[in-house]
Amino acid sequence: MRGMRNRIAHGYFDINLEVVWDTVQTALPVLKNQLNVLPQV
Repeated sequence: MRGMRNRIAHGYFDINLEVVWDTVQTALPVLKNQLNVLPQV
């Protein structure tokens, strides 16, 4: 995730939107599930 953020923030004209969309579709749901199991503070 950090690598994706750095790529987007600093690679203005070298961003592959298909890779970004794939990350949104695959990595973000997994992250959301992991965050949901954390105890509420």
